[in-house]
Amino acid sequence: MHGFRWNGPRLVLSLVLGVMARDARAENLTDAWTIALGTNAQLQASRQTSVAAGQDLASSRSARLPQIQTLNGQAFLTNPISVSSSSGQPKAASGGQDQFTLSAVAAIVPIYTGGRIRNTIAGNRAQWNASRADEAVTALDLKLSVARAYVEVLRANRGVAVAESNVVSLTAQARDVGNLVTQGRGIRNDLLAAQVARANAQQRRIHARNQLSIAWATYNRYLCRPMDTVVPLEELAQEPPPPPKGPDADQAMLIQDVESVVVDEAQIQALADYAMANRPELASLSEQASSIHAQAAVERASTRPQISFLAANLYQNVRFLPTEADTGAAAFVLNWTLYDGGKARHHASALEQRAASQLSKQSDVAASIRLQVRSAWLTCQENQRRIPLSRAAIVQAEENLRVARGRYLQQRGTNTEVLDAETARIQSYDNYFNALYDAIQADFELRRAVGNI
Repeated sequence: MHGFRWNGPRLVLSLVLGVMARDARAENLTDAWTIALGTNAQLQASRQTSVAAGQDLASSRSARLPQIQTLNGQAFLTNPISVSSSSGQPKAASGGQDQFTLSAVAAIVPIYTGGRIRNTIAGNRAQWNASRADEAVTALDLKLSVARAYVEVLRANRGVAVAESNVVSLTAQARDVGNLVTQGRGIRNDLLAAQVARANAQQRRIHARNQLSIAWATYNRYLCRPMDTVVPLEELAQEPPPPPKGPDADQAMLIQDVESVVVDEAQIQALADYAMANRPELASLSEQASSIHAQAAVERASTRPQISFLAANLYQNVRFLPTEADTGAAAFVLNWTLYDGGKARHHASALEQRAASQLSKQSDVAASIRLQVRSAWLTCQENQRRIPLSRAAIVQAEENLRVARGRYLQQRGTNTEVLDAETARIQSYDNYFNALYDAIQADFELRRAVGNI
């Protein structure tokens, strides 16, 4: 048995991971984003809100245009109209008319509104800009959610592969222990321990497959397709390294010291400044404050003179009036609320306070964004340093299992050493893949923090 090399679990793991990476037509993250942005109901609702705000803006602009109105009435009299005769005695109207028609068509053009129309347009424009900024926020959040779900599917796939290799490894160990017991060179207690470990590995495999199903359901939910859909996904992480061979094996297994994260304040400040200029949350709050300021101006304008020009055509068929024909009319109309009990002033003051609250929120959100950028940057640096350590641990764990199995088969080691080595091997793969996918996810978190995902 001298020189025995155990490659079973690693071979199974490599085969499973290789199947994941071979499909040239795998769905990638860009495809997923495109599907989600085109079908997600929450984003569609945000877009519809933006369209509605655009219609409000168009409506306020229309207030500058003439309004054409018509008024028509049919009058019915209970008694005939009497007019004075030339002798001074009243007499019935000619023909005894007891009904007649009045009709007017008028065009009304605003001339001066005290800034009401102008500020209404400005307020609706700001609200439209805020809605579009909110739509951008929804799109960024959706892309981050899709990226997280995508990464979790890849992570769960790796988890299934590791669980499968664990079952294969412990099945082989249980078989070897059983053979030794049959030959009279092993003890039954070792066989029971190996079988228990194998049963635990099978439970781990069941759990891993269930986690994969949940990950797929979450991913498909964001893409608005059946939750049981399974498609090939393009891998984002590199493959684990093979065990070392040759004279460099010992050197390759050494775990090098990794320096702690050194905070690069200049880089963090540059990213934070970029986020301040690009995060739509800040733009939305600023536009909302501008919109409320404009609403306050509209409220103040309601107490100023409102002047409009009216041109009308009047028609009546009353025979007892001196003129029975179309009549043109033009007038300047002044409407001025001289005193409203302070209603407009108080309402405008309330709106100004609401605008100030939006600006206060903007300051708080800006501080929160700077914290997000710093936290995401530090997390990225941390995960990048975890990767080489966990990669080296895989190499050592594989070699440790090989040595432990060889020693056990040569009756120089114990079954417990083999089971412990297998546990350490599985843990090293878990740590490695978690470090990889945590690093990938942290990168997306940082990109979202600066508003450029």
